[in-house]
Amino acid sequence: LGVREMGLTMWPVPGKAKSKLICSAFAAGAPKGASGSVFFGTEGVMSAFQKAKSGTWWYIDNSYFDKHRGIYFRVTKNALQVDPRGRVSTGERFDRLDVPIRAWCDPLGEDTLLCPQSDDFMKSTLGLKDYDWTREVRSIINTYDRPDLPVRVRHWNRDKLKAAVVLEHELPHCRLVISHSSSASITALLEGVPSISTGPTAAAYHLTGPLTRESFIDPPKPSYEDRYQFASVLADNQFTLSEFSTGVAWKWLEKQ
Repeated sequence: LGVREMGLTMWPVPGKAKSKLICSAFAAGAPKGASGSVFFGTEGVMSAFQKAKSGTWWYIDNSYFDKHRGIYFRVTKNALQVDPRGRVSTGERFDRLDVPIRAWCDPLGEDTLLCPQSDDFMKSTLGLKDYDWTREVRSIINTYDRPDLPVRVRHWNRDKLKAAVVLEHELPHCRLVISHSSSASITALLEGVPSISTGPTAAAYHLTGPLTRESFIDPPKPSYEDRYQFASVLADNQFTLSEFSTGVAWKWLEKQ
């Protein structure tokens, strides 16, 4: 069962103290009258998540930026990621993060790197019990008939720090990174490697568009200015636990 706090119902992942801590911090800073369901992760609460999507829900996850995982936590209302379209940022919060935006790699590597997420995440967010994202994307790419563009997979790893290290070593060999909604796509875009997301992500909304034959063969390379504004909007929509519990995050979200 969900845990009620004021007008909010928290649905932390069962058995994960971190999930409960983060949901509680967010609820602690809520203004009077706040209502809806709060999630940090969806593993084990898939049914509740699917039901919550018919009303008001808040989704919390780790930082948009791998470097700040465990320090900042992103949060969105009725969405898994923020939609940057039409938003303007001063860049103040992003500048504090010391996350570089590099020029596009020249030359790029040769490989297309697929970065799948966990089966639990895909099942719970999509509401599908049997779905193989990697197989689906491979089948789409095969229809493009470009065997000269090799495809490899960076398999999902529960240890995010190790996964980030693997990605760091992989990126120099990549011409394109494809994920559903992984932070790997954001890392690639900021490191100068083209990236495409197949899910409803901040990058897909604002920078790259969907996976198509054209975008696979000639991946989009947004300008530095577009990538900076994109990253700045992401930084505006992630917060520390202190900013959750003191209501800073809520004040920002209420203005959106």
